[in-house]
Amino acid sequence: MKSLRHRLPTLTSLMAFEAAGRTLNFTQAAQELHVSQAAISKQIKYLEAYLCFKLFERHGRRVSLSLRGEQLHHKVSASFNYLADAVDEQRASDTTTSVTVSANTAMSHYWLSNAINEFHRAHSTRAIHIRVITSDNTRDLFSEEVNIAIAYDPGARINWTMNPLFAEEMFPIASADYLHKHPFTGDTPAELMDHKLLDFERIEPNWINWKIWFDALSVDTDKLKISSGFNNYIMLIDAAKRGQGVTLGTRYLIDSKLQEGQLIRLSDFSVLSGRSYWLALNEAKPITKDTLLFFEWLKSYQPLKGTDTLTSIPQ
Repeated sequence: MKSLRHRLPTLTSLMAFEAAGRTLNFTQAAQELHVSQAAISKQIKYLEAYLCFKLFERHGRRVSLSLRGEQLHHKVSASFNYLADAVDEQRASDTTTSVTVSANTAMSHYWLSNAINEFHRAHSTRAIHIRVITSDNTRDLFSEEVNIAIAYDPGARINWTMNPLFAEEMFPIASADYLHKHPFTGDTPAELMDHKLLDFERIEPNWINWKIWFDALSVDTDKLKISSGFNNYIMLIDAAKRGQGVTLGTRYLIDSKLQEGQLIRLSDFSVLSGRSYWLALNEAKPITKDTLLFFEWLKSYQPLKGTDTLTSIPQ
């Protein structure tokens, strides 16, 4: 087996790429790593030369990941998180308690990571190690090693206390670049069918796609055309961020992307699926003070807000 030294570019360049790809802002990445913006640019150029392909697409002062850059960033980010978890576990002292929380890939990526960061900032004096287990199989989320589970429409579970976290509310979103080239000026949801629609493939029967969304708003879908379909929500949202079309965003799950301006909501039309994300506490395991603290904090992290023009899907 060859030494990793001869198989990998420098870790400095990979760290710069991870930060720049996550923030999509070289200045912010530089501040995070305590280096200059020029240093970030230099590391990205080195990595692009090493790989022989572009990692970023430049749009004036803004950048976005290229398709191959997006694919690489997903694996680099996962690898660094894996290493960080391994180091954290070894560094954890006897005074550090560990709380294991599980969630699906999209929830972990978009909502839970922000929630954990906010929790640590709010409780900076407490040494609590939070371990995240990610799986798109609902059964895995309720394994015996998990203290707290976050699951989509999981149903009742023995030995688990279930609390609704937030209702699934879906509305159309797209990037600023896409809307600049293809403005949406319609007053009805039917006019969205004139746009390039990116869809989430229904692997599970309770997942919502464009047809179900339009049906809920009494829109005739005979002429519905889907430009691209995805079975991974992260890839779907990334495609929308790259300006490939319009997709359905889930309130709370992608709020941070709306606040950062990476995605824009097209209209006030919104559909409630009648399903929710649930927060569950494992009563079969000892419930420590820190487990309960984190559980109660997650319950109140993002309370339900007022909604706009809502329609519910008949159950």
